[in-house]
Amino acid sequence: MKQITWVLFPIFLLLCSCTTNPAEHVSSETNTKDFALRKGRIHPSFSSDSALAFIQKQCDFGFRLPNTAEHDACGNYLVQKLNSYGCSTTVQSFTAEAFDGTKLKGMNIIGQFCPEIEKRVVLFAHWDTRPVCDNDVESNWHKPVMGANDGASGVGVLLEVVRQLQMGGDSIGVDIVFLDLEDYGKPSFDQQEKKDTWCLGSQYLASHPYYKCRPRMGILLDMVGAKNPFFGFDQVSLYFAESYLQKIWSIAKSLGYASAFVPKESGTIMDDHYYINTVAQIPTVDIIDFNHDRGFPMTWHTVNDTPENIHKETLQMVGEVVLSFVRGE
Repeated sequence: MKQITWVLFPIFLLLCSCTTNPAEHVSSETNTKDFALRKGRIHPSFSSDSALAFIQKQCDFGFRLPNTAEHDACGNYLVQKLNSYGCSTTVQSFTAEAFDGTKLKGMNIIGQFCPEIEKRVVLFAHWDTRPVCDNDVESNWHKPVMGANDGASGVGVLLEVVRQLQMGGDSIGVDIVFLDLEDYGKPSFDQQEKKDTWCLGSQYLASHPYYKCRPRMGILLDMVGAKNPFFGFDQVSLYFAESYLQKIWSIAKSLGYASAFVPKESGTIMDDHYYINTVAQIPTVDIIDFNHDRGFPMTWHTVNDTPENIHKETLQMVGEVVLSFVRGE
């Protein structure tokens, strides 16, 4: 992800207005009791222990870099997990060109929960990792990122969401999409001028719809595992999906998470939801730890983006918010 300059954003809005419409299984003795009452509020079932186990499992495969055996092994694991939780799962294989001309083999992994239901929402996260640590000290620039937070955290939360949904009782269809090749964009130390080098998987998916019935809306999770997160209103979500954005943040407040889900404009970023909104025309909200004052979490695109720096409290609040929203639709 990279920040879009504020100078360009009015032009972006004008162009968009012309083209689019405005764990492994963990014991139930953890924190997954159905609708447990905590601090006077009803909290939905979600296990941060389980989500953390899913994150660790992804990292155990190693760096999930395109065109590697580790990447393929993790992809196969994600397919297996979705299948095990009752999803109808497909893989959207594609080839994309990286900023340096490298041909990358991508896998968008799509699981459909209750595929017979026409009323649907779609939940996204990217599962690949970055080949360079370009936000680190120069000696680490050419080392890969483990991506515990930037990649695995969103996937881990969504796997736990699906694990809860497969227990039954929901009346809406849910698509889970693990996007590939999100994090292979042009490094900050590369001075070439190139466009659209990020989010290659969502670019492909938006141009090659996987669905017969378009989901009514989407939620993207990105970097949802750091300590003391700031989830604000990014400009793309605010422009394309304001009503859903407001509803999700209202749910977070009702659950006691207003200090993290702050109803304040956080800036403009390029992330997978940009292409889902503008090309696929699915109103999609990005839950991402970012604000224009401090940027992304300190581990972003560094060698320190490891499981040791994931905080279960953040996973718990994001998981509860997403589950509450889905179950209320």
